[in-house]
Amino acid sequence: MRSLRGIFTRLGAPFRRRQRRLLLAALLLVVSMGLLATGLGGLLFAKESEPAVVTRGQLQLPRNSLDTPTATPIPTQPPSSAPAVRMIIEKIALDAAVVTMGLDEQHVPRVPNNPNDVVWYDFSTPPGWGSNAVFSGHVDWTVNGVPVTGVFYDLRKVEVGDIIKVRLGDNTEYQYKVSANVALPYDDPKALEAMGATPTEMVTIITCGGTWVPRYGDPLGGNYTHRQIVQAQRVYEETATATPVSQPARFERGIP
Repeated sequence: MRSLRGIFTRLGAPFRRRQRRLLLAALLLVVSMGLLATGLGGLLFAKESEPAVVTRGQLQLPRNSLDTPTATPIPTQPPSSAPAVRMIIEKIALDAAVVTMGLDEQHVPRVPNNPNDVVWYDFSTPPGWGSNAVFSGHVDWTVNGVPVTGVFYDLRKVEVGDIIKVRLGDNTEYQYKVSANVALPYDDPKALEAMGATPTEMVTIITCGGTWVPRYGDPLGGNYTHRQIVQAQRVYEETATATPVSQPARFERGIP
């Protein structure tokens, strides 16, 4: 980590300091995504008929993750400054609370302490503000050693063309059309690049995927082999008032 910090210290001019900080935060997020795999979740994937590693579409990657691209102006209402409070993906019956998180004292991205929350990271662009809003969440969780599904357990089932809705605290709702759902090896640098700034507005969702590899000597320790990443592009058809969506049954179901 010291050598990495040294590299960042030598990079660029002062106006690029924020971009370097965001890149480091994104890197730490990818590295720490193992925290989103809270043990035994691979047992749940093993019971599914669908493959654990799914790739649909192609990720949009910035030319250089240290760049701050200039967004293409699109006529629309001024963006809301209200925080994101819910994410809705009807394809997988997801209607989840969104919480805002940032970095801890060690500059590592925080993760939610329950399986049902989605996190928007405040080192990324807010939804509606013309670039890449980065979200994450748990794929699984354990309760007294028993595996349960996390908020993004079914994320790999999302298909290109599906709609993701992000609702803000003032009831503004932005819609995004899925352009890619890609599983990358956890150490693939593209997982880092996918969280960089983009010239068009989009959301990026990242969670764990692939195969659960336990850590020897630790019954709850280990890591998933992949990171499942969904990208969706903004649909510029404003919805003045969001339509309430009832809490889906998926959060009420038990373990298969």
